[in-house]
Amino acid sequence: MNEEKPIVVNMAEGQHTLTILQGQAPAQLDTKAPEKINITGVIVAPLNFLEKRVKDIDQHKAHIIVNRDKLQILLVIAENDPYNQGKVMGQLHLSEIFVKLGINQNKSWIPEQLGQFLKLNRSFASDKAELMSVISALKNFSAKVNQDVARETNEKGNRTFNFKQAVDSNIPEKFKLKLPIFSGGEYETIEVETYASIDGTDVSIQLMSAGANEVIEETKKNKIEDVVEKIRCVAPEIVIIEQ
Repeated sequence: MNEEKPIVVNMAEGQHTLTILQGQAPAQLDTKAPEKINITGVIVAPLNFLEKRVKDIDQHKAHIIVNRDKLQILLVIAENDPYNQGKVMGQLHLSEIFVKLGINQNKSWIPEQLGQFLKLNRSFASDKAELMSVISALKNFSAKVNQDVARETNEKGNRTFNFKQAVDSNIPEKFKLKLPIFSGGEYETIEVETYASIDGTDVSIQLMSAGANEVIEETKKNKIEDVVEKIRCVAPEIVIIEQ
């Protein structure tokens, strides 16, 4: 049997109360690894990060990877530290409206559907009167073609030839749009050409733009190079690798 021993407590002068707490001490929280930086943004994201944080990182333990084909610039900091390594990805993305239009992307449109889409997005018109004329032609395309075919068939009897001829004469050849080709980019005025494919009496349209393709290629070369050069100025000791 354990013998209880008295506890002697020396209290400070003037102190008359002693509080004794019983029970278990609270469990300590588990140690967690630091939250890693993993950011994806527009093409200038790595540059913006370095402009504000370059004094907080070790440039000799960081690197930049440039992939011009994928339109990407990747900043990696604390490259050898699995707990503190961080990544900031900058990327050029084609704008939502450009992708939805399917310009230079082999997307096929039914004429009436293209007319409806352009009507809903007429804010991207370079010349609204011109675009409304194109929209009207596309929305009334089938009726106008069938009308022309019926008239010509009665006169000459060659329906296959007349259908193609009617399509060629009723489809708008080209129109202009003013839109951002890249997300967050400047608005560009581009000429869009229409190319019709005929399968029997079914007609589909593809949109092509040499001007848009030029902007994309120039941006690949110039915009990425501009960001890389600015990174060299802000953080001259960081290794830059072309992929």
